[in-house]
Amino acid sequence: MDAGEVDFRFPVMGITSDRDLWGFPDLDRLTKCGPQTLKDNDHSSMELIDLEGQRWRVLSVKRLGPVGSLWQQILQRLLYASPQSRIALELESLTPVSLDEVKARACAGLDAFPGYWCADDVEPEPELSERKAALKAATSIQGLHDLLELDTFEAY
Repeated sequence: MDAGEVDFRFPVMGITSDRDLWGFPDLDRLTKCGPQTLKDNDHSSMELIDLEGQRWRVLSVKRLGPVGSLWQQILQRLLYASPQSRIALELESLTPVSLDEVKARACAGLDAFPGYWCADDVEPEPELSERKAALKAATSIQGLHDLLELDTFEAY
């Protein structure tokens, strides 16, 4: 099924095959990306989890074309911004997950990329422990999004 056919409850959390965590606040952001993300095929095998714990795996990504009008594209290039592409995501529906499972996956994402989640001038372990404790105390998937302030990496 195509991502445009899915009734997502946004925001959606993306979990890459290497446990990196992404956030998609809406369908527009889910279906666009920058050239490096497209080149690196970062969406490949990504799992998407919506606010209700519904889950999908990205089977394939197809570039549909540039985002924005010709003038917007020219302005982006003049400002040295990466041109965005509209993409189609082919998805496979998976079994839903519980809040506890999403919390565990979010904590695994913090462990996989501690440098993303800690300030440069602090010792990582105490800060990671505090962040994971806050995640474990969250009462909803929306709460996890709020705590993580997930990035879409759309400028790459």
